[in-house]
Amino acid sequence: MKRILVLCLFVLLTTPAIFAQTKIIAHRGFSGIAPENTLASFQKAIESGADYFELDVHKTKDDSLVIIHDGSVDRTSSNGMTGELWKYDYAELTKVKVGYPEKFGDEFKDEKIPTLREVLSLAKDKIKVSIEIKVYGVEEQVLKIINDLDMRDQVIIFSFHYQVLTKIRTLDKTIPILYLIDYADDTTIEYATLINANAIGVGYATNPSKEYVAKAHNAGLEVWKWTVNEEDQMKQLLEVGLDGIITNYPDKALELRAGK
Repeated sequence: MKRILVLCLFVLLTTPAIFAQTKIIAHRGFSGIAPENTLASFQKAIESGADYFELDVHKTKDDSLVIIHDGSVDRTSSNGMTGELWKYDYAELTKVKVGYPEKFGDEFKDEKIPTLREVLSLAKDKIKVSIEIKVYGVEEQVLKIINDLDMRDQVIIFSFHYQVLTKIRTLDKTIPILYLIDYADDTTIEYATLINANAIGVGYATNPSKEYVAKAHNAGLEVWKWTVNEEDQMKQLLEVGLDGIITNYPDKALELRAGK
């Protein structure tokens, strides 16, 4: 009986410590309560106490770096504007409203597509930022903005495009990078180590086990997962010691991490 009590006490004392290691990342900002990839969504992520927010970088016709997930404005535009991003210069793109009235009413009706510099300036010294690069050829610009704002220790750069991460690592030997892939296996770990990545980010096709997380850790890699919105899945991932949970509802994940 005494040994059982000691074991129970050990579990109670160590489980919060394990959970505390799991970073909570607000997906496209706090997109569960505000339009994705907007300054409002990022501000709410800051207020939530999340460890990071995640954003998506595209470029315009005049090579401005803007924060939007898709390659066009069709899905997120709320004022009837449509078209591929490469057809717009930044001045034209500022006319696109992205307030998502179908879900949020008029609360965010004036939200526009922000620039990378605007969003990083908002986040500086308040929250860390996961920067997902969606297109080729912007690596130097992204690094310049990060360095201009002196935020190297406040960001991690994501991409599904292995060549993008390779270019980032060629340009900068130490800035944190994360290799995104939906289905991850042992080969993913090998590829990530080849470019001296800091982490891998796995998707819906991957349910990481304790063993897989341990294998990644042994290779010097963290394991993050997107997009986790169900509390049962959050709990399961906290229990396996996942390093990062990317979610539209960081408030839920933070409560679970705290054991509430």
